[in-house]
Amino acid sequence: MTVLRALCIPLIFALLPGAATAQIKASVPSGDQGSYNPQLSAKEAVLVNWKLATSGILAGKYVADQVAQAAPKDHAKLAAQAQFAAETMLLRYASSYWLFAMDEALTPVQGDVLRAAHLASHTSCETGCDDQIATLQAAFAEASTAFDAAAQAAQRQAETRAVISDTAALFELLTDMATYLESDAWHQNLSLAGLGLDGKEVSARVIGTLAVWRNIEPFVGLRSAEIDAAVNATSDRLLRDVRRNTRRKADLPADSAEIATIRTSAIAVAAELRRAAALFQEG
Repeated sequence: MTVLRALCIPLIFALLPGAATAQIKASVPSGDQGSYNPQLSAKEAVLVNWKLATSGILAGKYVADQVAQAAPKDHAKLAAQAQFAAETMLLRYASSYWLFAMDEALTPVQGDVLRAAHLASHTSCETGCDDQIATLQAAFAEASTAFDAAAQAAQRQAETRAVISDTAALFELLTDMATYLESDAWHQNLSLAGLGLDGKEVSARVIGTLAVWRNIEPFVGLRSAEIDAAVNATSDRLLRDVRRNTRRKADLPADSAEIATIRTSAIAVAAELRRAAALFQEG
């Protein structure tokens, strides 16, 4: 088992606070989300990635609803719950960000929505906090609506792929993953830029993308063990570079040395993904 296979899915959940798994359990598919199911067709394996990404977005909606629909008596306790929810929303959404970068028909959740929720959750108040509570809950209600709309749109786009062939589905996903990792999308337009969470958001965006490989890798391996191994090797290096260069990084400017290091590894993965995609090119 490679470093990528062993760590990719656990690392996504490690990005969340400890209680997240229990709180979002109802919002994600049952079963082992990190295991390849040999009964799936190639197209079904591709669509599993869409379903997992959609579930991640819906998990953000779930924790937003918990705040928006609470019957609070204590502002401090609600704010603490909201802070957890705001970070969970950010990381689960960031882990699914590849969807929005790869499909132009999808509109990303506006950064202002996440920013408003984050800032409202960090507003302090000791007495007479009705206005602050109302503002906080309104921000999370807006976030819930935005996350729900994003998830439903992603589900509709996934359904459009039901009519394409297995090879076309694999070619599209592998090519789009390569394009995403070659681009600046994984580190630009961060939702909470300037608020000290750049490292966490960049990490989630990259790791969430590499997790996509986990479910489609066997189909590549059946056609080329050499390319399969090459994708895994470059992905392992990218994961290491992400961990070393995003941990405890409050700010990650586009021209930083950390982003440059990650970009080099991301481009190497993209090159191997393009080789993998070529295995399924039709015509």
